[in-house]
Amino acid sequence: MSKLSTLALITSSLLLSSIQAGELSQYLTTRIEPEPIKRIEPKYPIDAAREGREGWAVLSFVINKDGSVSNVIVKETSGSKDIAKASVNAVKQWQYKPALENGKPVQQCVNTVEMNFRMADDGTTAVSKRFKRKYRKAREALLAKDYKTLNEQLDAMQNTRNMHMSESNYMHLLAAAYAQQVGDSSRQLYHLERVRNIGGEKDDEQYFTSQYHKFLLEVSLNRFPEAYSTFKQLEKLPAAQGKMAKLHELVAKMDAIIASEQDLPKRGNIEQEEFWSTMLLRNEFSLTKIDGELDKLDVRCANKRHVYTVEENNTWQLPKSWKNCSIYVYGAPQSSFTLVEHAQKS
Repeated sequence: MSKLSTLALITSSLLLSSIQAGELSQYLTTRIEPEPIKRIEPKYPIDAAREGREGWAVLSFVINKDGSVSNVIVKETSGSKDIAKASVNAVKQWQYKPALENGKPVQQCVNTVEMNFRMADDGTTAVSKRFKRKYRKAREALLAKDYKTLNEQLDAMQNTRNMHMSESNYMHLLAAAYAQQVGDSSRQLYHLERVRNIGGEKDDEQYFTSQYHKFLLEVSLNRFPEAYSTFKQLEKLPAAQGKMAKLHELVAKMDAIIASEQDLPKRGNIEQEEFWSTMLLRNEFSLTKIDGELDKLDVRCANKRHVYTVEENNTWQLPKSWKNCSIYVYGAPQSSFTLVEHAQKS
């Protein structure tokens, strides 16, 4: 029989680290975070259970003034559409005591949850024969630098409607290695973000290595909020202990850059999903060097949400009262652009 793992819930309370230290105590005293009243666990999809298929989905959603949930977005998945759909259907039924600000209900627009679907222990390493053939051919193409064949096999794997969790890991690690080989750091990071630890000594070591490289890429690409989050995860892994000195050194450099007056550029690429997202460190930013077609910009902050149209070199200045903001940039697949967060004005 299948069993659904405990839901891993990350709410805005974990995102308060992005608030400047001098503002934190005031923010906490004037705001009460939403409290869950009802959380419906997702139903394990019948086909996934029959196939012994595990998976995960990361969702973003808004908690409304009446405590209901809306605007659910699938941010990342293991590749199983039925698991993503089951996750969305469950979250839409959740109910909260709404967030309060100065005693009045407000929207809570920065909420993230990761749904993990786990089977019995024998299901964690399932890989189909069909996937093995595609992976073997793709691996051989990578070693031979036959990128045409490699891309064909990666596309075939990515177009699989419902992937096992282990298959998703293998595919994303191979795609990350390809991106590294051709010098595409943004795409390498995209794939490493989608690797999960599925258990076992070999997988633990593999997961640490992928997360370590993910952290280094996030730092080099100015994805500082994400790098802080990865750093916190690395601290918990036994394999990280011998490398903590270097990690702390990089965190100190990040702190210095964030506190400086220099602009913070980061390159965005819309991959398989319809959007690219990141957390903001500053309230003024621009979108420049747009290559492709961008449709809209969805800004989700602690208690505010607004959707904007996008034009080349537009600059947005969000009110200082908008805290813990994330942005979702929607557009055509393979569109790219540069997000520039501007220095804080005194």
